[in-house]
Amino acid sequence: MNAQTFPNPFKTELPADEPLIIMSRTFDAPLDLVWTVWTQKEHVAYWFGPREDNEVVEYDVRAGGKWRIVSTMSDGSEVVFFGTYLAVEPKTMIRNTFVVEGQFEEDSRFYEEHRFEERDGKTYYRSVSKVDSIEARDAIVATGMEWGANASMVKVDEILQRLKTGA
Repeated sequence: MNAQTFPNPFKTELPADEPLIIMSRTFDAPLDLVWTVWTQKEHVAYWFGPREDNEVVEYDVRAGGKWRIVSTMSDGSEVVFFGTYLAVEPKTMIRNTFVVEGQFEEDSRFYEEHRFEERDGKTYYRSVSKVDSIEARDAIVATGMEWGANASMVKVDEILQRLKTGA
């Protein structure tokens, strides 16, 4: 399944002259709910990554706070994701580092900025990921990152639907 076969897939931009990955989409939910799903570890444990077997070891959403998620793959191997929150503006913006143990190490410069904006009862979301080089960006995209991001957002939509209906 490619990224375009997902319902409500990300619009993804890869500028030719900048090492950026820009992804945007709209959630059919108010900003308060989207922010809750994005910042509460019990929700993140479900939606982070393409699998649902995640242990959220640390998730301190504040400037200087740390995050660490261990994802168990279908073959039993583990992938560890972690980083530091550089800035947080409640219900507006989160800026953090993003590290994948053994792949994108702490000395690489992989920064994410997530922006949230309510528009007519829905939430517009835009992320900008900046890495060291266009070659590094292209290597990240080649890992299937876009597919994984879209798979995660399907799960975010599921949680939002449950929260909206009280189910």
